[in-house]
Amino acid sequence: MNDEISKQIWGNLILGSMLNDDIHIEVDYEPKLQVSGEERWANIDMTPLVEYYPNKWIDLTAEIVIGYTKQTNNINSIELSPRLGIRLNIFGNIRQHLPTYKYIQLERFNLSTLFRYEYRSLFFNDNSSEQQSRLRARVETKTAFNHDDISHDDTYYLFADVEGYFNFGKEVEEVFSNKARLRLGPGYRYNYEHSFELLLIYDFAKNTIEGDARNDAYAINLRYKIFY
Repeated sequence: MNDEISKQIWGNLILGSMLNDDIHIEVDYEPKLQVSGEERWANIDMTPLVEYYPNKWIDLTAEIVIGYTKQTNNINSIELSPRLGIRLNIFGNIRQHLPTYKYIQLERFNLSTLFRYEYRSLFFNDNSSEQQSRLRARVETKTAFNHDDISHDDTYYLFADVEGYFNFGKEVEEVFSNKARLRLGPGYRYNYEHSFELLLIYDFAKNTIEGDARNDAYAINLRYKIFY
């Protein structure tokens, strides 16, 4: 798979609930499948997450990725990766402090930044293991089309984000060692309980298993979110 662009299909089923006004929990099931290339590659992750909202500007997050990856025809890995993060809600809350600027319709648009530290542990089928620490930094936006407020039911919106990955120390051996990721696509909020997104994803990645060869990836990602 050296120097080729992988084509993949991803899915997300996200189940979430508010325990109270300040604490949100969810579980994200995420299968991924490569549909091009000679070597097999597939992955499935389960990610339980807890978010705490101390105020309207900051979210604190804690999650752990539990995953299985078919790295190549001969190499499999199991991943256990805890993450801690902080999200800064920027435009999503500015309107609460600028009531005289309602004509700007900030309710249509939100912007946030998410910083996460993760400690990755990969266990391979040859009884070896590797660990890695890295920082992830993401900027994400949503813009509503058909309503003045993105939180309304029956709302169509555009989702976009870009995320960079910054490794500390040696990289782990894997086919898609990410450097950056772009996501863009439409979403639909049917109501508070149900929403859908169809995203196009471009991963700037490399194949550390085969000597740092470029191995960027395109993916189509269908996401379904259910909140109770």
